[in-house]
Amino acid sequence: MSDIAIIGGIAVDIEGHPRERLIYADSNPGRIMISYGGVSRNITENLARMGASVSFCSVAGNDFVGRAAAEQLQLLGVDISGVELLDGESTAIYLSILDNRGDMELALCNMDILERIDRDFMERSAVKAGGAKIVGIDTNMTEENIDYITDKLSGTPIFIDPVSVHKAERIKRLSGRFHTMKPNRLEAEAISGIAIASESDLPRAADWFLEAGVKRLFITLGKQGVFFADEKNSGILRAPQIDIVSATGAGDAFSAACLKAFVDGLGIRETAALAMAASAVAMTAPTAVSTEMSMALLKTKCENAFLYESVV
Repeated sequence: MSDIAIIGGIAVDIEGHPRERLIYADSNPGRIMISYGGVSRNITENLARMGASVSFCSVAGNDFVGRAAAEQLQLLGVDISGVELLDGESTAIYLSILDNRGDMELALCNMDILERIDRDFMERSAVKAGGAKIVGIDTNMTEENIDYITDKLSGTPIFIDPVSVHKAERIKRLSGRFHTMKPNRLEAEAISGIAIASESDLPRAADWFLEAGVKRLFITLGKQGVFFADEKNSGILRAPQIDIVSATGAGDAFSAACLKAFVDGLGIRETAALAMAASAVAMTAPTAVSTEMSMALLKTKCENAFLYESVV
C-alpha cells in the first residue's frame, strides 16, 4: 500500500497555435501541443517526481491517450492499479484553438467519462486507498461522492483542494471531515461565509475552519504568499519575485508538497515553505508539471531562504 492515495480525474489538453491569421473552413499550419491534465492527476505526478510513495485511482478511456496517460504515471513509479481504462469511452479531452495572438478562438471539451466516477467507483477506490497514511481528493467530483468517500475513509486523514469558488460550495457542510484544506482567499470565503477583505481577517477565517475540525489550513494569497494555521501556529509566508513562465499547475504542486510533507512528518510552517517552493518551481515551467520537480530542488530553495515569514 502506498503512503499517499489520490482519487480524481485524468484529462488531456490539446492546444492548437496557428502560425498566421486563423482561416475558418480551412487547414491552418501551426503548432499543436498535447499535455496531460486534471487536478488530481497533476498532484499525483508532482508527488511521484518528489519521490513519494503514491497510488492513483481514476477513470479514462481505453484509448491511446488514456493508456498513455496511465503509462506515464506508471513509469514515474505511481501505483496505477486503481486507474480503470474503460472500453467504448473517450478519455476526458479539452481541445482549444488559439488565434495568432495567443487568445482562445474556440474550444471543445468532452468530459462525459467523468460521469463514470460514480458510487461503485468510489467504493472500489475507498478499498484501495484505505491503508494510505493520507488521501488526496479535489472538488471536481460531485458532492455526493465527496460525502461518500469522506464517510467511508473517516479514519484516514484527507486532504482536499477546493479547485474553484463554485465547486468549493460542495464541501461547506463537510469541512470538518478534512484534515488539510488548501483554499484560496475567495474559496475560503465561500466555504466559511467569512469575508476576507484584508490579511487581518485571515485569523478569524482560520478559527472557523479549525473549530469545524480542520487540522491544517493553507489559504493561498497569490503573489502575497500563503497564510497557514493549525491549533498552535499561524502566519504568512511570502516569496520574492520570480520570472513566471506559466502559473498553470502552481496550485497542484502546492497541494502535492502538502501531502508529501505530511507523510514526512514536517510541521505546518515547514510544510508551507515546501509548498511555496513547489509552486515556484511549477511557475518556471511551460507545462502544468515541471519535469525538474524534486525534493532535492525544493529543499535547496527552502535552505537558501527562498521564503520568509511574517506572522499575522
